[in-house]
Amino acid sequence: MKTLIAAAAAFVLVVAAAIVFLLNRHTDSGPDAFPGAYPLVTANPTGVPALTWRPTGTPAGPLPTFPGAGSRTAGTITDRQSGISYALLGSPWARLTSRLSVNHTSGEEVNSRRKDYKHFWYAAVYVGPLDPKLAVAGSQRLRAAAELTGKEFVDELYSDDGQRKDLAGAPMTVDHRNAWVTAFRMTHTASDRLQKGQTEVIVAVDTGRRMPAIVEITIPSNQPNLLPDINHVVRSLHVVR
Repeated sequence: MKTLIAAAAAFVLVVAAAIVFLLNRHTDSGPDAFPGAYPLVTANPTGVPALTWRPTGTPAGPLPTFPGAGSRTAGTITDRQSGISYALLGSPWARLTSRLSVNHTSGEEVNSRRKDYKHFWYAAVYVGPLDPKLAVAGSQRLRAAAELTGKEFVDELYSDDGQRKDLAGAPMTVDHRNAWVTAFRMTHTASDRLQKGQTEVIVAVDTGRRMPAIVEITIPSNQPNLLPDINHVVRSLHVVR
């Protein structure tokens, strides 16, 4: 009986060694012999369809410079959760300390002065890691991240009465790392809101982390004096460890 058990154990060890040998043959750490020849596949939660995104049209080009002096700079906000630092703007801006979420790990805001359900709005700078549901694998993942974040903004806040004018769509660099900027202006065509539209700027930055950092800047149309602050924030971006 003991002889049979020993023989069985020896057989199991031999089979296990063969499996390890075969696996090692196909998972060596050398250069990929067929780079780019197969798709990148990522797992999706059960029941959640894979996100599809395709470039649409020619990008609008680099972010324009908004004229004016804008707000003074009062320091730096360092967001280590997202891997980005950026300008802390002075009055009338206030650093965001509440309503933070997994998608907005830091930010700053200006109240747009009206607080009823139709007019409650902020000029805002929100920073956070890309929402995983908006992640698209591939060489254009930063463009996709910026454009899909902008689309989500429009879908949440506008109905069919909104008109969009693209202002920017271009690659850029932040501390020698790849990034993409998307900017557009949305206008309400049938609305009694105090602010008839918003200028929206989204920068997706490859910080070297699993998810890019998303810098989202919103300036409502009733705060045109704050448009030059977009220049300050975008030019101040740095990658942090």
